[in-house]
Amino acid sequence: MSKLLEQINKSSYQLRDLTSLISRGITPTYTEKDGVVILNQKCIRNWVVSYSESRLTKKEKINSGNKMLKEGDILICSTGVGTLGRVAQVNILNTPTTVDSHVSIVRPETEKVNPYFLGYILKKSEKLIESLAEGSTGQTELSRTKLQELEFELPARVIQNKVVDMMKNYDAKIENNNKIIKNLEATAQAIFNEWFVDFRFPGYEKAKFVESEMGEIPKEWNVGKIKDLIRVESGFPFSSGIFSDLGKYKLVTIRNVQDGSFVTDCDNLIAELPIKLPKHCLLHSGDILLSLTGNVGRICLVNGENYVLNQRVSVLIPVNERDRAYTYFLFRRSDFQNLLISISKGTAQLNLSPVETKELETIIPDDITLEKYSEIATPMYKKIVEINSENMNLKESRDQLLAKLI
Repeated sequence: MSKLLEQINKSSYQLRDLTSLISRGITPTYTEKDGVVILNQKCIRNWVVSYSESRLTKKEKINSGNKMLKEGDILICSTGVGTLGRVAQVNILNTPTTVDSHVSIVRPETEKVNPYFLGYILKKSEKLIESLAEGSTGQTELSRTKLQELEFELPARVIQNKVVDMMKNYDAKIENNNKIIKNLEATAQAIFNEWFVDFRFPGYEKAKFVESEMGEIPKEWNVGKIKDLIRVESGFPFSSGIFSDLGKYKLVTIRNVQDGSFVTDCDNLIAELPIKLPKHCLLHSGDILLSLTGNVGRICLVNGENYVLNQRVSVLIPVNERDRAYTYFLFRRSDFQNLLISISKGTAQLNLSPVETKELETIIPDDITLEKYSEIATPMYKKIVEINSENMNLKESRDQLLAKLI
């Protein structure tokens, strides 16, 4: 590290604008393709291209040719409140992929710059890129002309390569951790399905089944409501008048709740907590959040401390702490999310009612089965929380190091 910093300090720099480093004349041609993934601005977050918000074409005209993404492409959100200026880089493409009109593609010329070095530069410049937006409030759009005029100091190619290698070590560890989380969730969900959907729980062979309003269920189980197991608590209506640039507490809004991941960056800070703030609105690592507006039914785990909960997001609190893992994996089920979508109201934008959510009928297992599931699933849940924390620390270390190297 110190040796690389010394090399950087001694290296000569060239002042280059973005235009001189990227492919020009990306003119879309049109063709019909099937099964092409289309990314939108919601897919660009935390330096990662997320496919959870993408959609798939169905024999429609799409941009092809140079508009189809390539490895090394840099994606920048060009519109969208709370997303404008976000940067992500395409590392691996497993399927033909393009972007919609809300995402700009920056394609580095590999003979002029290491594509990933340029990606790290632009990632570091997100706030600056956001400031290039033009238009009225709520209708702002990134000025691509101003973007291309941005100037950067580039070190020698050998220095670029060394910086990229160091940064990629962090990214690889984060990506490996994400794979571990995915495997843990898949395992816990498989057990959940086997026990609570297919009723193949320990001792099911000897269990007696009886009819209920939700079909046949084990005799010791019963039909109740979500509120019998889980509290669905709403966020607090914070006034913008208490926001502070130097505040200690970070305000969690709907944009922080992604599908299975928590966005740690917050737009607003609060210096002092309101006197009437409910206890559940002061969040802690491992708390379970539920989105109530827009993409309703999304679930994620809080990662970090000193977060406070705003309106349109709920926190899920198990009545019995033993059932925290059960709560998380129940709400993470795709069919349960579809159920939440089905009871949501609204046309232009869906809104999920916490009251209606906790009144939903559900099958309630007996305490013995819930205890056994907790013994297996709770360690997985805690491991996910632990890895999320590790990833956050890795990202912070990477970004701090990046600030020194670039």
